Amino acid sequence: MTNQQLDSLPKLSSTLKILGNLAHQLQLERGCTALFLDSEGELFNNEWHEQCQKSTDTAKELKQQVFTSKLGDFPDSRIIKKIQGILDDTDKLVTHRQFIKEFNISFARAINHYTYTLISRILDIQVEIALHLSKNDTSEVTTYSNLLQWKERVGRERAWGTHGFFSDIFRNREFCERMLTMIEEQNSYKRSFLSLASDESRELLERITSSYSMLCVDELHKMLEQPDNLQDLEAISPITWFMLLTSKIERLKIVETSLATSICTTKSDKLKTPLSFSAKSEQLKKHLPLIQALPAFAKLQDEELSSLLSYADIREVEKGKLLFLQSEPLSRMYLILSGWVKLFKGTETGEEAVLQMLCAGDSIMEASVFLDIPSAASAQCVEDSILLSLPAPVVRQVLKENSAFALNMVGSLSMRSQNLIQQIEHSRLRKASERVGWFLLKLGLNESSENATCIQLPYDKSLIASYLDMTPETFSRTLKKFKDRGFRIENNIITQPDPKALCAYCDQSLANACKYRDGDDCPGTYL
Repeated sequence: MTNQQLDSLPKLSSTLKILGNLAHQLQLERGCTALFLDSEGELFNNEWHEQCQKSTDTAKELKQQVFTSKLGDFPDSRIIKKIQGILDDTDKLVTHRQFIKEFNISFARAINHYTYTLISRILDIQVEIALHLSKNDTSEVTTYSNLLQWKERVGRERAWGTHGFFSDIFRNREFCERMLTMIEEQNSYKRSFLSLASDESRELLERITSSYSMLCVDELHKMLEQPDNLQDLEAISPITWFMLLTSKIERLKIVETSLATSICTTKSDKLKTPLSFSAKSEQLKKHLPLIQALPAFAKLQDEELSSLLSYADIREVEKGKLLFLQSEPLSRMYLILSGWVKLFKGTETGEEAVLQMLCAGDSIMEASVFLDIPSAASAQCVEDSILLSLPAPVVRQVLKENSAFALNMVGSLSMRSQNLIQQIEHSRLRKASERVGWFLLKLGLNESSENATCIQLPYDKSLIASYLDMTPETFSRTLKKFKDRGFRIENNIITQPDPKALCAYCDQSLANACKYRDGDDCPGTYL
């Protein structure tokens, strides 16, 4: 660490703590807003106004911190620019609060403004600063990042759960599923936190969360899982819900403060070394050969890959689980190790348009992570999947520092762009039989089985139809035409009459993977 970096540590450390306090105050303001807005001012009128003032005071403290900074206090000028963007948006909260005060705004817009315009961005900056403060102790920063995301998901649950009491929306199964997804996200971040946290941090968490109020929160979660228990859940007052969740968040804040203090405590005589592969979880080591083969990590030195993977988390995601929603900022970048993930957008008629189907080796909406912008689509696992995830701020930091990783990502985005163009060509310019034939050939080329004529449909036929931009009925009729040509179709297994039966549907995107390319009887349709 250079002398300039050492000189900047006190300012960075205090900024990290103020940002943590600002995120915490805004999380509480968001929760108070939920009670105030849904009760039309009958509940939490005074509390909401008082909390707005606390958020404003903390933002002023941050502004003073930045105002008194000098050249060199922040090793990366982009951090200052991002903080200034947060301060500009907190200034604009005056207008947002006026809409809330006049009940001239929808619940979703009111809550999402706090979530995505302010809090999510603050958490990203916190992780970036933590990386500068503890650059070599990657496990400590990852532990901190997981705790921040865990606490934020509890905050979102507090706000949206409050909404459920006032609107009877708990009886909407889709709403409950979204709440359960939010709870599962909390559990995932908690598991990741515990897998890397020090004994001291785990003991602190255990000590402060072993309370009656935490047991009550667990019981509320069990009620959400059972539709028959919703009547019991709705019997609880919204204020009780608010206070129970607030108690949990306040306890997590204690752990956050402890971790931030540890990160900010620099000992010059303490030798820090990158985390090696052997120190990772058994699950990560199990998937290491496949991870090393992913395009994103090609040409990285072992030390570089080891350092990057020290931030990583392996997640087993069940079929049907949402990873993120359209317009949601992405706190992590996902790479698929196994399974299938669909990218989709909702239409005005309430239907779903499938944009892409992604499988092992693909990354998910990486452009949104790189550009730090909301996702343009939603992502959902359509089969049980195993995902590798990395914190978004870490990915952006490594992109700046590692040219090999940056080039890998540029190559990945270029291939994704080419695939999208080809997909548009298939869906708009080709007949149904050509689209289905191309899709089956693609599956066949990816099939690892020794039986080259056997193709297994990886997910529901209705989803395949949507992906190919046709109705399920059209897809079924088209499959019947293939059956008439000698293809055998049994449930989700399609057997070709011979290994080259689909060669006529080949194109440039598939040709490189074909062992028959340029053979004597290769049709050359990819040219």
